[in-house]
Amino acid sequence: MGKRKILKKLEDSFGRAPDVHYFAEDLGRIAAYFDYRRVNRLDDFLIDDITWNDLDMDAVFKLLNPGLTTCGEQYLYYMLRSPAVRKADYDDRRQIIRAMEQNPGLRLKLQYILYTLGRSRVADIGRIFDAQENDGEKIKIYVSLSLLLILSLAAAIFIRPALFIALILAAVNLVTQSRAMSRIKNDFATLNYSLSMLHTLRKIRKLKDPVIDAVCSDTYPCIDKLRPVMRLGFLGSAASASDNPAAGMAILVIKLFLLDLIVYEYVRARLWRHHGDLFKVHEQLGKMDAAIAIASFKKRTGFYSEPELDFSGDRPAFIVSEGMAHPMLHAPVPNDISTHQSVLITGSNASGKSTYIKTVAVNAILAQSIGVCAAKSYRASAFRIYTSMALKDNLAAGESYYIVETKSLKRVLDAADGQLPVLAVIDEVLRGTNTVERIAASAEILAAMHDKGVVCIAATHDVELCGLLAGKYALFHFDEKITDGKMTFDYTVKPGPAETRNAIDLLGLMGFEDRIVDNAHRRADQYMSTGVWSAAEN
Repeated sequence: MGKRKILKKLEDSFGRAPDVHYFAEDLGRIAAYFDYRRVNRLDDFLIDDITWNDLDMDAVFKLLNPGLTTCGEQYLYYMLRSPAVRKADYDDRRQIIRAMEQNPGLRLKLQYILYTLGRSRVADIGRIFDAQENDGEKIKIYVSLSLLLILSLAAAIFIRPALFIALILAAVNLVTQSRAMSRIKNDFATLNYSLSMLHTLRKIRKLKDPVIDAVCSDTYPCIDKLRPVMRLGFLGSAASASDNPAAGMAILVIKLFLLDLIVYEYVRARLWRHHGDLFKVHEQLGKMDAAIAIASFKKRTGFYSEPELDFSGDRPAFIVSEGMAHPMLHAPVPNDISTHQSVLITGSNASGKSTYIKTVAVNAILAQSIGVCAAKSYRASAFRIYTSMALKDNLAAGESYYIVETKSLKRVLDAADGQLPVLAVIDEVLRGTNTVERIAASAEILAAMHDKGVVCIAATHDVELCGLLAGKYALFHFDEKITDGKMTFDYTVKPGPAETRNAIDLLGLMGFEDRIVDNAHRRADQYMSTGVWSAAEN
């Protein structure tokens, strides 16, 4: 495809929904840069796996990701998992996103250069540069075997028995090459993509654009340090080219003298020596590509706002948003939230409680990570965000649902260290145990979160918690209407505790006998007035 057609394709796709295919293992590979930073503890705060999975943030990532480069995909994923908790980090992100929004000509030039870099999800830039794997011994062995073969062939011209030694060495080299290539063949994609990143940043440098130079000035010296490696060109595997008959002799020479392995180990060692520079290049390219993806998302959706975030910590934590919706819903019902304290939400089954609290959590992450909210307005403290929602038994560890749930809640209390505000979003506290203990323990845990300054948004069916937490939690609810034998919901949050129960009414709508429904209502009414359950009627 010619440059003109590529530019037209890029321009047409900007502001449109992504159409990117994912294989089962791709998201794990896209998370590689995030995993590297997590393992090496490079960030003040990261969204943990429980929260990420509770909110189905993989789907949100796919909503944003146009899939242009490996760097861009990995950095966008990392951005979503690293909501900014410091103003300087947030401002840095906003600066480059605005540059992509306000300079369409520059953006298109960058898009074209990044398009030529492309995507290689098999390239694992973090794994290959392990210091323990680059001790320099392999390249010494390969060079020695190559030199021995050359010397034995030269000696064979004058000493006939040396030919036998040369044949043995040739066999050794072929076996060595074959075994090594079977081990490292997948790494060729990683090395080549690493070299491609360096060449891509060099192309961007040649644009000599003052906006981009201001962003990349600290990264340009990295490609100067790696210029000798860049001059070597890209690596090719002799094994992968063996189906080309015209190159048969050249391939044989490469194998016999281990040339591909020598070059591979040299490039690998040099890149490891400058792995910090390589990761800076990866990060800088990723920032620009991710910023283009975010600018494209903002263009195609008319329902968003830029948040106002408080990083000062000088006042009590708060969250105020008008017309907030979940970005994954096609026809959402917008809702508001305005609170300087924790919130307890009660209501009917399927009335919208879970969707509402997920909406709050997702928008909090989007606000701090990419500076965009699916809301008319959003003002809030900069939070560390945790959820406890879609938990499962941990069969491998032999842990019940209740154990998993208590650990999930304990991590939130442990995070409330008084340094940065915590936003905790919890759905059905302690659902894994019996009613009496659930209510007693839930009340104490939620009260403890309030006492530690956590802004907790909790949804529950246990209306008893409203009385137990009065004064500490603001009370809101969702409800339903039953008309002509049909149950309908408006999915709108309302002040105060829930006053209706639909679980029993739903029995009637599903065809249960009136006697069963009436008796169930009678039992519930008696318990609510006396606190005592009646015995079963004969």
